[in-house]
Amino acid sequence: MTPRRQGAMKLKKLHILMVNLPYSGHTNPTLPLARALVGRGHSVTYINAEAFREPVEKTGAEFRPYGKDYPDHPTENQKKRMSFRAAFDTALETGEREHFDLLIYEMFFHPGIEVANRLHIPCVRQFSQPAWSEATWRKAPKIFRLSAWLIDRQVLSGDDIKHMEITGRSSLHDGVIGANPALNIVYLPEQFQPERDSFDESFVFTVPQPERTASEITIPFDEMKKPLVYISLGSIISNKGFCKECIRAFGGKEFSVILSTGRVDPGSLGKIPPNIYAHSFVPQTEVLRHADVFLTHCGMNSVNEALSSGVPMVAIPFINDQVTNAARLTELGLARRVRSFPSSGRQLLRTVREVAADSEMKARAEEMRSMIEKQPGMDSIVKRIEYIV
Repeated sequence: MTPRRQGAMKLKKLHILMVNLPYSGHTNPTLPLARALVGRGHSVTYINAEAFREPVEKTGAEFRPYGKDYPDHPTENQKKRMSFRAAFDTALETGEREHFDLLIYEMFFHPGIEVANRLHIPCVRQFSQPAWSEATWRKAPKIFRLSAWLIDRQVLSGDDIKHMEITGRSSLHDGVIGANPALNIVYLPEQFQPERDSFDESFVFTVPQPERTASEITIPFDEMKKPLVYISLGSIISNKGFCKECIRAFGGKEFSVILSTGRVDPGSLGKIPPNIYAHSFVPQTEVLRHADVFLTHCGMNSVNEALSSGVPMVAIPFINDQVTNAARLTELGLARRVRSFPSSGRQLLRTVREVAADSEMKARAEEMRSMIEKQPGMDSIVKRIEYIV
């Protein structure tokens, strides 16, 4: 479709429906787009679980919760069993009651394209992780393909598939690789995407600038000795044994260490050496601006924030895309990988020391940071969305 000439016609205000699943790693990367669309004057209705009301409303979008059958405080098992059908039914019912010009969905909720087809409107897809193609699927580690199969078994029952009438594209593989939306927004550096040549011009890559989050803690960066090591396994993985292993390994050493303990109470970890600052929550983007090494589980949000700050990494992946992200980081010379649980404190310390001393890795991380700064911004992405409607 020929782009609208800027200034030649008045910008049409779009009514946009966004739909997502109740997982931070799949929702948070999409919020900057919602904010940018609202800022451009478009109306955005965002469907998700009640837990995401506040972050969605902060973008200026109208929040719509899943239907009444979905619990306000679901267990992890309920999320897996109920969220796909709740998102599907709520999006379809909302779209049938109101007129929308466009539907935007995140790749994990692959039935989103089926909703758009039934509403007879175009759709845009977002990737919160590296995009999938047959080429990336063939080269993905076996554990990645096994994880996709296990997820299929957990999130879409036979009854759900029959209810949604998506038997032709009911698996993650078929639903993601078999779909062909007009525009695909991939939230990572283009240089990070494996098998980049297997994706056409409908795929655009960008790293949204993370918002600074308010924090109740004050971290005395000016008083910390260098190098500064940041350790975090994300918001989902919390392991008391791992925290204690890190304290034993890094306590009294030449580093300052900021340890994010997640759901583990720092007070339960015993005596903590003065060079280690343990908190259940830390303002990650701020910490990464000061860090010299990041020991990470390799969730894509964390990887993007580290790359945007030019911080080399020690990779300790566990599941799903974390494994492929860690492989890509090591392939690009931006990280060294260590074994996941059970982790040896001695190995963690040795690898962190190697990364901290690797000036070439630091230079590559800085180069990636510069590349990210040159990639399309959110304003450019919004204009591409306007062109396809």
